[in-house]
Amino acid sequence: MSRTMMTGRRLLLAPLLALPLLAATPGAPGGKCEPARAGWDLPEARLSIQREGRGETLLIEGKIDRDLPVRLKAMLAEHPDIGAVHFNSAGGDGTSAMEAGAIIRSIGGFVTHVPAGAECTGACALLFLSGHVRSVDPSAVFDLGHFYDPPGGSTSEADVARQSLAVSGYLIRMGVSRRLLTGTLDRDAALPAAAPRQCLTGDELHSYNVANWNE
Repeated sequence: MSRTMMTGRRLLLAPLLALPLLAATPGAPGGKCEPARAGWDLPEARLSIQREGRGETLLIEGKIDRDLPVRLKAMLAEHPDIGAVHFNSAGGDGTSAMEAGAIIRSIGGFVTHVPAGAECTGACALLFLSGHVRSVDPSAVFDLGHFYDPPGGSTSEADVARQSLAVSGYLIRMGVSRRLLTGTLDRDAALPAAAPRQCLTGDELHSYNVANWNE
């Protein structure tokens, strides 16, 4: 990594250190796990660059699709001053998310962030974990949720087990507790069918090492 890139990413860390501690329950005002920011439900991933001081921030919005790893790799090569990646997505293809996450982690040094009012759930949560420094705004919605992306629509126990194993290995590589996976699965299995939407609390984000910016 070039000295210019490292300097830019250090500059981008400064505003994160000034952020308030995560609230006990993230999500929209009133405690509901609903995003307030538009763009999370775009039918395909949209990648855009935002200029911030000397560096650049990549914003990924909408559904994570199968060609995201290729597009992401090209974008990072074209914009070497990118130091942070922000997310606003309700998920999508989990396998593609982990492939894209491996690209981000292999380059190293990125800040990942879910901004105010945004959503990062399912496959987006997996991609978010690739950041070296990770933060979630108190008003954002974050949850591993429905990470499972069955091939050909299959919901067999074997396919679920294979994808769960892949996610577990990915969490280990990202330095995140596997309790994020087991806790989410156990929570969702215990919920009644009519239960309101769930999202991780601030305490859970830190205990699972999902958010680590203030450690």
